[in-house]
Order: sequence, then C-alpha cells, then structure tokens
Amino acid sequence: MSNAAFIDDWNSIVPFKIKAIDLEKPTEPFVFKAILHFFKLMHYDVSSYENMYNESTETITAKRVELVARINYIYQLCSDSKQTSFFYIDLVKPTGKKIVHLLKILLNYLFYINMVKESVQEKAQVCTEKYFELKAKLNQEQITKEENKIRANDINRHIDGLKNQLPQLNHQIETLQQRKNALQESIATLKVNDQDLADKIIKLKIEHSELTDQLVADEEAATMKDTKSSLEKEMEHLIDTEKQLQKTYEVHVAAINEIRPCNALLEKMLQFEFDDSCKNLRNELTELSTWYDKLQKQQHSLMNVLNALQTNCKEIETFITEKNQELEVRRKILTKSDMKQDAKLLEKEKHLKALQETNEIYEQMLAIKRLEVQRVIDITEKSLVIIKQNLIQ
Repeated sequence: MSNAAFIDDWNSIVPFKIKAIDLEKPTEPFVFKAILHFFKLMHYDVSSYENMYNESTETITAKRVELVARINYIYQLCSDSKQTSFFYIDLVKPTGKKIVHLLKILLNYLFYINMVKESVQEKAQVCTEKYFELKAKLNQEQITKEENKIRANDINRHIDGLKNQLPQLNHQIETLQQRKNALQESIATLKVNDQDLADKIIKLKIEHSELTDQLVADEEAATMKDTKSSLEKEMEHLIDTEKQLQKTYEVHVAAINEIRPCNALLEKMLQFEFDDSCKNLRNELTELSTWYDKLQKQQHSLMNVLNALQTNCKEIETFITEKNQELEVRRKILTKSDMKQDAKLLEKEKHLKALQETNEIYEQMLAIKRLEVQRVIDITEKSLVIIKQNLIQ
C-alpha cells in the first residue's frame, strides 16, 4: 500500500488527520496523538494519557513506558514477524519508516476490528449474558448452600434434642405398653364376666317368655271383666224376673188354692148333667190348670238357668281372682329380678365402656409417640443425606 493510499484510508476513519510531511519527519507529539486516537477508536480508556505532558518528568516517563508497552503488544500481535517491536526510543525519537509501518499495522487492525465488531460484539454479548447468568446461578447456589448449612445445623440441633428425648419416650412407651397389657387382661376378664351375664340374661329372658306365655293378657282380662259385668247385669235382670215370677206364682197358687175346693165340687157335679155354663167353667178350669203347669215348668227352667249363671259367675270370679293374684306375684318376682339384673348389667356395661375408652386413649397416645419416634428417625435420615450431599459438594 502506498503512503498516499494509506493517508486517505487513515483520514477516512480516524479523526486525527495526517499529512505526508508528518510521515516523512514524525515527531513525538504526532506519534502520541495518532496512537491516542487509535486507542479511542478501540474504546480504550486513555484519560490518564491525555494530559500527561503537563505532569512531572517522572510521571511522564512512567506513562511513556506504559503506553509503549500497550503499543508494542498490539504491534507484535498484528505484525507478521515476532521480532518486530516498538521501543521507548521509537516514541521519543521516531523514524519515518518505523512509524509508517506501525500506523499501517494499527490501521489494518482497526479495519479488521470494525469488520468483525458486530459478530464479535454479538458473541461477546451472549458470553457476557451467559457469564452473568452463570454468576447469578453461582451466587444463588452459594446462598442455597449457606441456607442448607444453616438448615442442617438446625436439623442437627433438633436431632440432638430429639435424641435426648428418646430415652424418656421409650420409657413412656414401655409404661403405656404395660398399662395396655393390664387393660387387655382386665378387658378379657370383663368379657368372660359379660359372657356369663349374657348367658344369665338369656336364661332369664327364656323364663320371662315362658311366664309371659302362661299369663293372661291384659286384653283378655279386660274382656273377662266385661263379660263378668254383663253376666252380673243379666243375673240382676233374671233375679228381678224371678221375683216377679215368684209373685205371679204366689198369686196363682193362692188362686189355685181358692179354686181347688171348687174343683172338687165340680168333679162331683160332673157326675151329673150340666148346662152350658158349667161346661164353660170346666173349660176355663182346664185352661187354668194347663197355664199353671206351664208356669211351673217355666219357673223351674228359669231357676235352672239362674243357678247355672250364678255358678258360672262364681267360677269366673274365682278364676279371675286366682289369675290376678298369680299375675301380680309373677310381676313382682320378674320386676325384682329384672331390676337386679339390669342394675348389675348396667354397672358392668359402664365399667366396660370406661375401660374401653381408657384403652382407646392409651392406644392413641402410644400411636402418637410412635409417630414422633418415626418422625425423629426420618428427620435424622434426611439430615444425614443433606450432610453427605454438602460434603460431596
């Protein structure tokens, strides 16, 4: 590339313009400004070099050395020969040939950077984002690790506390187990007693059923009482009828007694001839005799019915009285027996229920203690796993 073409290319991209005379006889300020603008286009921080010539000699020398080292790094990086170097003397007393070669190398490097800048920046952006993402993950993992350590310490302290409680819990479990065994023995005894009571109750129920079958039902007794009442009323009616018949009978007997002498007289008179009036009297007498016989038969029949009804009523009264007495005695016996058995059975049932409730409470307490012990074991296993993972990490 000719110097003229190089100058055009340089001036087209670098704000600091150069001329041919500057390349033929370069000076330190020229070389310094050209390199400074190159670094600015490369987005380097050159604020510390901009006013270095206004500082002390020692500071100027130190910054010159630093600037030469940075230029030499890029110069060797972009040059074909590894022996090409930029020295301190090349900055202080530059030569045209060396400076032209240096600026051409830097310009080519700048063109290359601009050409690949977008793709490189995109890759750099991706790498940067990935870097910050990985850094955030690393920080989060570090935080999680610290939290796990704190949690592991808390779990270890909790495990130690639970281990200290284990002997007490084991003692409580043994005590509860002993109580449970005692209660189970008591329950077994009560079950045997309950079975005996159940057998006795069954026997009593059978006896009660047999006695109930023998008893007269309340409805039957009421029916018999109603029958008795109706029979008593009928007896009263028959007695009244009997009295009336007795009075009628007495009247008829008196009449018959009065007629008998006449009848004897008529019997004698029948041996003689009679007129029509005598025949009529005889007919009436015959009718009266027939009616008298009929009344006697009716009275006899009614007396038999009355006697039978009286006998039946007495038998019914006797039967009802006996059954009522028997029913009352049996009711008293059954009531006393049922009350005694019910009281005993109720007492046994209450005692059994109380023992069952106590047993359920102890079983619940035992289950809770077992769950606590199992929870302690689970927490211990999880803690050991977490501790192993942390140790592996």
